[in-house]
Amino acid sequence: MSRTLKDQLIGLDQRIRYRGLNQTRIETFSDAVFALAITLVILSSTVPETFAELRTSMGDVLPFFLCVVLLVVIWTQHYKYFLKYGLQDMPTIVFNTFLLFLVLVYVYPLKFLMKFLVTLFTSLFTGNNSYFSEMYADQMQKGDMPFLMMVYGLGASLIFFTLTILYRHAYKRRVELELDAYETFDAKTSIGTNLLMGLIPMISFLIAWIGPDSPWTYSLSGFIYMLYPIIMNIYGMMVRRKMKKLFG
Repeated sequence: MSRTLKDQLIGLDQRIRYRGLNQTRIETFSDAVFALAITLVILSSTVPETFAELRTSMGDVLPFFLCVVLLVVIWTQHYKYFLKYGLQDMPTIVFNTFLLFLVLVYVYPLKFLMKFLVTLFTSLFTGNNSYFSEMYADQMQKGDMPFLMMVYGLGASLIFFTLTILYRHAYKRRVELELDAYETFDAKTSIGTNLLMGLIPMISFLIAWIGPDSPWTYSLSGFIYMLYPIIMNIYGMMVRRKMKKLFG
């Protein structure tokens, strides 16, 4: 099924020669790890035994959805990399193994943060702060928030920086891969995309790390993620403009 979808190349850039159409054992293993990561997100919630617990567990639906979305974003970059280049050399195996390790470590901080944020914004919009206060009292203290932002920021930045290294490795082997001008430009664009995706959580990490005792630091380290749509849209416009200039 997976190979059939690859061979069709529906929805993919037809100007790129995809060298990884035959799925490798590296990809098979990686897909299993991503599936395990999503499974761990589900298993982190206890099975409800009463209707009251079921109703409470429904509050995990949105955090779970957000976790899956973020994991799919990472998986998509990983999938496209192996589809484009099909590399199986030792540096690729090493960097890919480190990436998978980061994904598995990243799962629990991601789920906890998503649940915290959903609870926070739900309380702000509904004006009911009781459940949010109970979460603070039972699960964490206000002083724990900077550490949570540091863990999340460092994990997210390392994941995207590792993807940057993978794309950089493919770019360095562009002669062996016989990348044409457009494929070389695409590789450089992917390097920039993942570098920017990792830069913002790294800034968030540094803000939370510099002032862990100040309440404004974890707020600022959270709001810094709002730069994502601005920065990525500007970068996308620059890429499209340069692509039109070079390739028409």
